[in-house]
Amino acid sequence: MSSLSYIDALPYYDKQLDDPSAKAAAQALIEAELRKTPQINDDDERLPRTIEVFPKSTELSALLDGYPSKPIRGIDTSKYQPPTIGEEPTLDELEKAEKQSRIGEGHMALRIENTSILSSHGPNAWLIRNYQLNSQLTELQSSLNNLKENVTDVNRSRRVFQEDTGKHLSKLESRWQDLIGSTVQLEMACKAMEGEVKPLRRKHESLKEEVESLEKQ
Repeated sequence: MSSLSYIDALPYYDKQLDDPSAKAAAQALIEAELRKTPQINDDDERLPRTIEVFPKSTELSALLDGYPSKPIRGIDTSKYQPPTIGEEPTLDELEKAEKQSRIGEGHMALRIENTSILSSHGPNAWLIRNYQLNSQLTELQSSLNNLKENVTDVNRSRRVFQEDTGKHLSKLESRWQDLIGSTVQLEMACKAMEGEVKPLRRKHESLKEEVESLEKQ
């Protein structure tokens, strides 16, 4: 049997829940059912696994650690700054300063190269990506509008069906009440007739006894 056979409520037609006491009773039943429903743990296998957005970039993962509850940690730019040495530096200090200078020089060269590439190809890439995003947005909006229309059609058809069904049920209920009233009236008439028949039967028995006594004389 289909599960629809067990549905006995017509939300678009029934007005019982307009009563605050009935609404409170229904809410109490819902809360009791929710308390009996088993809760799903965070590590349940049916839940999707946590996806690492940047699994191959440990530096970026560390930079975004705790986001958005924690502010993003700033990038340490001290290793790209020009080195500073004293008036009489040691050999280790000079080697460290040279290494830091090479790092800064390489960083600046890479930034210049990236800036050049960005200025050459960035505008076109940006326009192409915007075109792709606009196409995706148009498609998603069209899908959303179709879904909203489908939801509206379903709700409209449900409302029409429930209102027609509710009217039919109201007619059947009225007919049932009429039949119950007719049955009660018939039972009352039968009781009244039984009350009238009993004295007639007693009188009939009395007359019958008188006739038998007269016949014996």
